[in-house]
Amino acid sequence: MKKMRNRNNRFRLFLLCFLTPFVVYAQVKGYSCQRKINKPVKAGFYSVRLSPELMSQLKSGWNDIRILDFANADTLEVPYLWETTASEYQQKIIPFELINATYDASYSYLTLKVDDEKIINHISLDITDPDFDKWVRVEGSNDNKAWFTICERLRIVRFQNTNEHFEYTSLDFPNAQYAYFRLKFDNTSSPKLNISKVLAFETERKDNRTFDELKVSSWKQTENKKEKQSEIIVELPVAYRISHIDVKSAGNKDFYRKVNVYRSATVHTTTGDKEVWYMLNTGVFSSAGNTQISCLDAQTKKLKIEILNNDDQPIEIKEVKAFAEQLKLVAELPVSDNLYLLYNKANDNAPVYDLVHFKEKKYLPL
Repeated sequence: MKKMRNRNNRFRLFLLCFLTPFVVYAQVKGYSCQRKINKPVKAGFYSVRLSPELMSQLKSGWNDIRILDFANADTLEVPYLWETTASEYQQKIIPFELINATYDASYSYLTLKVDDEKIINHISLDITDPDFDKWVRVEGSNDNKAWFTICERLRIVRFQNTNEHFEYTSLDFPNAQYAYFRLKFDNTSSPKLNISKVLAFETERKDNRTFDELKVSSWKQTENKKEKQSEIIVELPVAYRISHIDVKSAGNKDFYRKVNVYRSATVHTTTGDKEVWYMLNTGVFSSAGNTQISCLDAQTKKLKIEILNNDDQPIEIKEVKAFAEQLKLVAELPVSDNLYLLYNKANDNAPVYDLVHFKEKKYLPL
């Protein structure tokens, strides 16, 4: 934990990693974990950093965490705010004319005519079908005759059952500038989709966040020759909240590969528990520096990365790292040696504090 005005590590107040016996108060009932906060030097606003291990133990999203001061015979709840540094997005809608929507037995196509050859790197689809799993190829042309591949085997998916619901209906690809864009949907193993709306964007992202590197228990690369893809299974010691993974290749070979990343989950069935994979994101893995794959802050102990090799030789992977965004609480702390973080409570409700109406206060000098 560190004082807001002074970022020097000498003045940082660290969370202790040991558990201490609970004091039995009604306010702490149901919270099975706690961490002691070191005594502040003086009263004021402080930033309390939460470790990835602590975040992995929250049971109610971000709701089941409290700061309590066990002062003498009284127990005081200390209001807090979440301090996060979100990514900055600038997204510009690119107007286009839908000039073609055709299909045959194997493929369906959507063609977009763009004025002034605007840059596009993101296309969002509204799809009315309840369940689907389909590959899409994005192509570009300047004359609507000669077509060039921008990105192939982008995956869109939607599924839902009693326990899970997931959908990903956006196409992300490198900046492309053409007069025409064409989406080619593979219908060889699934029916044609019913698409009600298409939006095209130029998206710029500036990531201002800081990250903690997570512990990785193990990872293993195998080759699926039938599907022409490499599969990497990443095992983690606890169910971390994962912002992204970084994959490093061996050697100096030039490559540009599509990747999919999945999280593992357990589904309870009448015949026993079954491991299933839920898609998190798609991206590009290349020798040009695209080695980071977003995991959308999903919480899991196990990841699977698919590298689509097509007809190229597999890429040998030498290193896999995982990262989580650094998260902090901001609170006005008293000078007390009895300050604790309490957490790990199922079905907890988010606290409601007046402090949320005075967010600027946390940045006042002390």
